Amino acid sequence: MTSDTTSDAAPTGAGVAPTLDEVIAARAAEVADHRRGRVPAALRRAHLLAVATKAFVEHGYDGVSMDDLADAMGVSKPVVYDLAGSKEALFRDVMADAADELARRIADAVRAEPDPDRRLFAGALAFFEFVADRRSAWSVLLSGEGGPVSEAMVALRRQQADHVTDLLVEGAVAAGIDVEPLWAEAAAHAVNGAFEALASWWQGHPELGPADLAALVTALVEPGLASMADGPTPAG
Repeated sequence: MTSDTTSDAAPTGAGVAPTLDEVIAARAAEVADHRRGRVPAALRRAHLLAVATKAFVEHGYDGVSMDDLADAMGVSKPVVYDLAGSKEALFRDVMADAADELARRIADAVRAEPDPDRRLFAGALAFFEFVADRRSAWSVLLSGEGGPVSEAMVALRRQQADHVTDLLVEGAVAAGIDVEPLWAEAAAHAVNGAFEALASWWQGHPELGPADLAALVTALVEPGLASMADGPTPAG
């Protein structure tokens, strides 16, 4: 899964990743090439994930049916069930796909930055560029309440916190800092919360670009991370 349904949904500074419509068209074309033979299950599933992502973004979890997905793919409903298992399982797969892409972007950006002092900014920039690329998806998929939507978001946030914890510890080791794992984990959750809150606030301020948000969150978070080696200062 790559980008949002339409490119004009992204604020200033968004990337140029292909839209979901483009991804869906490409997958459909690949499927069409196999009309005279059996379509590989992996290709069918990739097509389904792209179609389902667009559907969930545009209509929300409750507004999507397996019939809708089957019609969009040009297959029967049993084919969709064979590929997905259930709508709930499919939604979880869509969320996992998004989480994996976000984690990959952040990790690649952080590890590609040779200056340890710039790694937080690099990771923040990757995060906000992801949000810019996927503006509608970010807004809709994070706003669900109840049932599998909330459960999937809890799992996504836990997974993302684990990734950030690993990156924080990795960065501290590279800088020669001995960090207590407990405080690294706590810091990861705090950083995730700050990023998500700022991403939501950003929806009302499209005049700002990813670099502006990355610079702001770096200025806010970096001092706390710099003192993380000593752990929190006891109250009183």
